[in-house]
Order: sequence, then structure tokens, then C-alpha cells
Amino acid sequence: MEFLVGLIPIILFLILLAVLKKSALFSTYASLIVAIILNFVMSSWRIPVQGIIASLFEGFAVAWMPIGFVIIAAIFAYDLSVKNGKIEIIKTMLGNITSDRRAQALILAWGFGGFIEGIAGYGTAVAIPAAIMISLGFSPMTAAMICLLANSTPTAFGTVGLPVTTMISNFGLNAQQTALFTSLLLLLLTCVIPFILVVFANKEIDGGKNPAFGKGILPVIIASIIGYMVQPLIAMATGAELPTIISSLIAMILMIVATKMFVKAEEGFETVAVSTKDAILAWLPYILMVVLIVGTSPVVKVINEPLHEHTISTIDFSFGHWATWFRDAKSAKDAGVAFKWILAPAAPLFVATVIAGFIQKVKVKDMVEVLGHTIYHKLDKMLVIMGIVALSVVMKHSGMTASIASGLKTLTGSGFPFIAPFLGTIGTFVTGSDLSSNLLFGGIQVGVAKGLSQNPALQSLLIAANTAGATGGKMISPQNIAIVTSVSAALNGKDGELLGKTIKYSVLYGLVLGVLTFVGAGMIH
Repeated sequence: MEFLVGLIPIILFLILLAVLKKSALFSTYASLIVAIILNFVMSSWRIPVQGIIASLFEGFAVAWMPIGFVIIAAIFAYDLSVKNGKIEIIKTMLGNITSDRRAQALILAWGFGGFIEGIAGYGTAVAIPAAIMISLGFSPMTAAMICLLANSTPTAFGTVGLPVTTMISNFGLNAQQTALFTSLLLLLLTCVIPFILVVFANKEIDGGKNPAFGKGILPVIIASIIGYMVQPLIAMATGAELPTIISSLIAMILMIVATKMFVKAEEGFETVAVSTKDAILAWLPYILMVVLIVGTSPVVKVINEPLHEHTISTIDFSFGHWATWFRDAKSAKDAGVAFKWILAPAAPLFVATVIAGFIQKVKVKDMVEVLGHTIYHKLDKMLVIMGIVALSVVMKHSGMTASIASGLKTLTGSGFPFIAPFLGTIGTFVTGSDLSSNLLFGGIQVGVAKGLSQNPALQSLLIAANTAGATGGKMISPQNIAIVTSVSAALNGKDGELLGKTIKYSVLYGLVLGVLTFVGAGMIH
């Protein structure tokens, strides 16, 4: 009973957004209100009014830090490049590679987007590539779809592997083994997704009348697959921090080479000369982002460890009343929320943009003006994200999320490994984050693994399954959709349409992972 009732807010949200075509703002807060009402109806949940209020404040705070600040910092970087004209140089350089929309989509969304995901995450990998693609002439809807689908498998090791490394730390798992299982589960999908992206991009060429895989694009697809195929090797060698960053860079380089070699330029296609100085200045914000984020990441321990010790604040929104206000908190530590003021991607993104702005000789007045413009025009999207995160926190603290997970486990029994990735998908759909999905369901995955087998490798497999399933949830996450629709005014109010288009891919994605996880669990047994 609790399982079915717990699903009501999520099902309501889906119906309002995808079926009834209501706005994301209305759908979000209507579902939040229903979740609050259900909390008081079900006696097994029923956290007090104080707990609801604390959950709302926690949700709103988390929506801004890090999610909101990262969105604003990422879009600020792009808006400033538009203001100072550097985006035109980037467009020229990308345009010099090829005029073929299919190759552009692969290089930008799959290669560059994967790289940004590995570095920063939190929506930057859909916001920045989508904005550039639209500026190159892609229709906003096509660019949004391509970027949402591309922002899938790379997110498992996004933000320097944070979703996986957190689970490894929390449950004492084998780092290399967990990272390897995650990369292996996603390997097949990594080989399929480029083909889907090309089909979508082909619609931008003469209305899609020509064969999608003709005119030399297959070698580019193969190049992208080869680049990402090194992920298991990187995972075995280094763990979870670098697989996406390194593999996406290799894929991007190989795709550019393959495009130059095999994709013929259209008749009359001409390149525009760009000096080395202009190229470096145009890409400087992103170069600095890489330097600052990697430089403050766990990869560089001498910097990361002092920052981790002195720049993280833990706030308990229950003010010590976690035992009576929250159903999910087993200790004061569970009730606290950590805010990473420097280590979260927002600070490096913002600092990199400002430093690059000074080097590019942008006036302080112009930077302030652009930042104000960015914040003002993203406030409506932030209201949506605040509501979505608040909904996830209310469901988590009231016990609704745990009821959903427990119900799924009871229904599936020994077939749980097949369902394991779908828990990750649900977690990301509700929270918008691979990391949050792992935090929500990681304990259940490990608990089930211990009940099914004495082999600790099964724990790593089910955590990998949750992580992999969470990546499939990114393409249907209302937060991610809200981020990509914030890039273009033409996408305002299109949240429901995008969700309706991506949900079938997410379901197929989960089914593939379910089969692979079930087979893998059988092999471990």
C-alpha cells in the first residue's frame, strides 16, 4: 500500500507534465503539495509540520547550492562569451571542422559535452553544448534532444567520478572493481547512443531526406566509440575519478580527425582563418575551468584535502530534532547537508569565467551587467528546480522514497538485480542527480546484495547498476530538462514535450541495464 501511495506524487508529476501539458512550475508544486498531504494521510510516514518546513528549506537551499549556482555560472560563461564576441570565434572554429550537422552533434554533445560532464556535471553538459549548437543553426528542440540523450552514460563518472567515489567511501567497496563494473554495464549503450544522436542530427539536413549514416559519418561514429571504449581500462587503472574526462577527450580528438578525413566538405565550403591567440582567448574560460576543477579535485590531494577540511559546511535543517522530524535520519550525520563552497563546480566555473574575462579585457561593468542579466532570466527555471528538489527532500525525509524502494524489492524478490538500475533511474528522475540517486538507494542496493550473496563483488555490481541506471534517468530528469530549456526562449514551456520524447529511450536504456545486471549477478553467484 505504501509503495503505491508513495508513487502518486511522481505519477502525478508525469501526467501533468507529459500528458496534460501543464507547465513545469505548476506540475512541480502541485506534486509537492500532494506529497505533503500524503505525508499526513499515511500514519507510517507523518513527519510533523516542523519536519515538512525543514524539508522545504533544505530543498530550496540545495536547489541553489550547488545546482542553481552551477547553472548560473555555466550560463554566465556562455553569456559573457556572447557579449564579448568570443562565441563567434568558437563557432568559427567548430564550423571550420565541418558543416555536417551529424559530425557537429557528435563532437559537441557527445565529445565536448562528455568532457564538461566529467569536469563539472550538474547540468553544464547540456546547457553549454546546447547553447553552442543552437548558435550554429540547430533547431532548439533538436539541440535539446541531442544533448539530453548524450548526457547519459558520461554522467556515471561525472564531476570527477563523485557518484561512484562517494559510494565506494560510504560502503567500503573496492574502488577499481566498482568503477570497472559501472563502465562495463554502460559499454553497450555507449556504442549505441552515437547512432541515435546521428539520426536526430540528420533531421537538420534537408529535412532528413538523405541516409543518416552516409557521406562518411560512420568512421566518425566508430572514432567516438573507440574513444569511450577506454573507460574500463581507465577504471581499472585509476578508479572512478578520470574515466569520463580522459575518454571524452580522446573521443573528441579522434572524431575531429575522422571528420577531417572522411566527411567531405560541402561544395563551396570555406574555412575562416583563426589565429592561435584568438583561439586561446576564446576557449580560455573552458581551459581555466579544467585547470581549476581538476586542480581542486581529489586527483590533486595536496589542494583538495585542505579545501575539503576547511571549506565545507554541514547544516542540520532539523536543528537537532532529526529523530522526531525526519523518518530517514538514523543519526545527526544523516540529517546534515554538506555544502561545498569551493569544491562544488560553481566556484571554479565562476572564477574561471571572471579571470578569463579580465584577460580578454572585458570591462567589470559589462561582466556585472551580464551576470545580472543571466540571474534575472534564469529565476523562473530556478523556481522549478527549487520545487523539484523540495519534493525529493520531502519524499526522502517522510519515508516515501524508502517505501518505493522497499516495495520494488518485495515485488521482485530474487529478480531484484534486474530492477536495480530502475531504482537509480527513479532516484535521478526525482532528484536530478546521479550522486543523490546513489545516496538515496545505495544502502538498499548494498543491503539486498548482502542478502543474496556472501560475495562482496555483488555489492559493487548493484552499486554500479544503481549508478548506471541513474545515468538513464538524466534524460528524463525534470531538472535536466529545465536546464536545457533555459538555454533558448524557443524552448519555454516545452518541458513536457521533451519529457514525452525522452522517456521511451530511458525505459529501453533501463531494460538493457537490467538484463546486463541480472546476468552479471548470476555470474557472481
